[in-house]
Amino acid sequence: MPKVIINRKKCEGKADCVKICPEHLFELKRPEKLGFLTRIKVNAHGGKQAYVKNEKDCTKCMKCVEACPEKALLVT
Repeated sequence: MPKVIINRKKCEGKADCVKICPEHLFELKRPEKLGFLTRIKVNAHGGKQAYVKNEKDCTKCMKCVEACPEKALLVT
């Protein structure tokens, strides 16, 4: 089964992964714990980050990795 990893220090919640994923793996929501600088960056972009909600459905198409402008996603 693929593993989808989101780098919390890089994700700005621009939702490109949410829009492009054919399996609807992602959702945007408010992060729980972030460092000070990351919290400032996230708040500047709407206060949300991407989270994986259906990782078991990942087909490893890599569209999310290609679409992410921050290079915050890794699929292994």
